[in-house]
Amino acid sequence: MRTLARPLRLRGRGLFSGRPCTLRLLPGRRGWRWGLRADRLHTLRPEHLAPLPHRSRLIHAGDEVVLPEHALAALVLWDIDAVDIVFQGGEAPVLDGSALPAVRALAAAGIRGAARSRFSVSTDRCEWTGGLAPAAARTFLHRADAGRLRPLFAGARPGSALILDGEGALYGGRPRLPDEPGVHKLLDLLGDLGPWRAQGPLFGRLVVPAPSHLGNPAAIEAALSSGELRRA
Repeated sequence: MRTLARPLRLRGRGLFSGRPCTLRLLPGRRGWRWGLRADRLHTLRPEHLAPLPHRSRLIHAGDEVVLPEHALAALVLWDIDAVDIVFQGGEAPVLDGSALPAVRALAAAGIRGAARSRFSVSTDRCEWTGGLAPAAARTFLHRADAGRLRPLFAGARPGSALILDGEGALYGGRPRLPDEPGVHKLLDLLGDLGPWRAQGPLFGRLVVPAPSHLGNPAAIEAALSSGELRRA
């Protein structure tokens, strides 16, 4: 069973709330559990995923967390079997807008056990066949949408997102990857896949030409129903 060797903690601000929040990841015994407090955790299941436009969301038994997808993507990239996830503040901290801080924190905490999943994920813009590279892709907005959507992102800070026009990044620094927005869409898809990976290792492939938080759950279920993506 693959899990963390030691607990970790990441602090920052919520992208949507603008308030301080903390992500804690702790070694687990079986499966993925999540909650707002370490003494009240829920076994993560696909039906807990209740996405909204521009972000994912988990809801169960009165607990609600927004923006869990970067933390969940980091766990998928590391192929974790068992973990307890505590979202203090009801939102995961946005940090730099990517999964890289969580991926690096997991590496520093140490990973015990061997990876078991063998699957790939493809969109119309990029493909993932393993490794940690997609973690670096930051969330983004196009300049034409920035003014309209800016009030939604109360916790946005320089370096937490890219604002793009046709010439490149206007805000948040230089792109880290070729087609960073396309890779971030794939990263969000990996995060939305988290509740299914929480049930056990995955095999095969997931193809979602135009991923979105609202459409990803149905695309994942369709891939499982067809047998293209398989559970252990």
